[in-house]
Amino acid sequence: MSAEDNKKKLNEGKEQAVAVVKDVVAKVNTIRTGKPKIFYGAIVGVLVLYFVAFSGRNPEVISEGSVNNLKVGATYMLKSPNANGAENAKTAIVKEPCILTGWDRTENDDLSICQAVDGTQVNVLELKDAFGVANNCARVLIESGNCMSKEGWTLASNIIER
Repeated sequence: MSAEDNKKKLNEGKEQAVAVVKDVVAKVNTIRTGKPKIFYGAIVGVLVLYFVAFSGRNPEVISEGSVNNLKVGATYMLKSPNANGAENAKTAIVKEPCILTGWDRTENDDLSICQAVDGTQVNVLELKDAFGVANNCARVLIESGNCMSKEGWTLASNIIER
């Protein structure tokens, strides 16, 4: 297609759009003058629906997650934030820093060191920035539980105060 053909099709489309808008405006004007109760009733109905749909919103700001102020050398506990109160929830301890991992990782996996149960005590050995967040990953030494004496990485969001 040449540039002239494109311009011609564009103008045809523009003319069709203008014709449709003129037709809609003419029909709305006909309803407005011939049946004003229906016209203004429809406007009021739309406004009522708008206010009903948008008036029940809670203006409260959703709080951001709590900031983890972890310190190297301090002892903390593991708590999987995604387990939501599940019994025997586990947190993956992995070999590489800042790996996003599922809780269903097995210990035979290349990256996993172990699956530590919630409540396991850990000592933070090192902190690392990841995903644009300062100190988002922590290298930990497991001090209790099924992974005792093992060392690996977990997300800082998995670590809470004792």
